[in-house]
Order: sequence, then C-alpha cells, then structure tokens
Amino acid sequence: MGTKNSAADGDRYVAVFDSAQFTALRRRSNAFIGWASVIFYGWWLLVILLAAFAPDFYRQDLVGPINVGLLAVFLSFNLVVVVASVYMRFARTQLDPLSERIRADLEGGLR
Repeated sequence: MGTKNSAADGDRYVAVFDSAQFTALRRRSNAFIGWASVIFYGWWLLVILLAAFAPDFYRQDLVGPINVGLLAVFLSFNLVVVVASVYMRFARTQLDPLSERIRADLEGGLR
C-alpha cells in the first residue's frame, strides 16, 4: 500500500481554489444565484407588501372561485419551478463544462 502526501494534496487543492478557472466558476455561479435571488425575493416581497397594504386587491374575483390571491400563490409555486429549471439548464451548459475542466486538471484526465 502506498502512502499519500497530504500536504502535497492540500497544496494542490489550494492551488485549484486560487486558480482563474475556479474563480470564473464561482463568479458565474454567484452571478446566477444573485439574479435568481433578486427575482424570487422581489416577487415574494411584492406579494407580501400587496397582502399587507392592499388586501382588497387580492380579493378581486377573476374566474369563478379563483381570485387574485389564489393566482399569486399559484404563480409563486410556478416561479420556484421556473427558477429551478433555469438553474438546472444554466448549470448543465455553463457550470458543468468548466467544473469538468477543473476536475480533469486536478485528477489528471477526463473521466
């Protein structure tokens, strides 16, 4: 059985952490997370503020028993699904190729 030099492995991971590729990966990820958070929390804050300061707005009937409040809840659930779907696509097309290159450099070859 061979022994591994943990100090050399640690230095290698620190070098990857400080690399331009890893910085670009973090920047891309954080940029998406920032915009997705602004959109989601902006919607959430709008819904909460309307409920607090304009409750009659939510009581307006649209079709049959469906009112604006119920539509806002439905749209909130859909927004979660849309944000998750867009993130999955973004990760698959933008983050995964870069992370695979970083992994290949770290491990010495593609899987």
